[in-house]
Amino acid sequence: MKNLILLLLFTLPISCAQKESTPETSSQTETVAQYEDITVSEFNAEYSDTDQDVVILDVRTDGEVAEGMIPNAIQIDFMGSDFKTKVSELDTSKTYVVYCRSGGRSSAASKMMSQELGFKDIKNLEGGYTAWSQDQ
Repeated sequence: MKNLILLLLFTLPISCAQKESTPETSSQTETVAQYEDITVSEFNAEYSDTDQDVVILDVRTDGEVAEGMIPNAIQIDFMGSDFKTKVSELDTSKTYVVYCRSGGRSSAASKMMSQELGFKDIKNLEGGYTAWSQDQ
């Protein structure tokens, strides 16, 4: 009987301590906003028409844009020193479809916009302008 009481006395504080630490751990978990990759087909079906709540963002250089761009897109050069400042001035409540030449810079820009700048709805065009232009 004494052994049973001693066992309960030692296990009770341990089990209580474990229960108390669980809520602290879960409250410290942070949700990070993400962006979504979309294909050219998805872009053409859902985002290519002019919509006031959708912004097509070209993050290529001026030289690349001179070769052509997706209709109704706005350009902010990802390589420009003022990229983050200019993007910060955009309306974070809109949907943004971001593209570059082949998808690398637009992926980095999408990550920055969603994780650092508070944008809620970011779509990265897989394959970028190259994939889009081959589909036209």
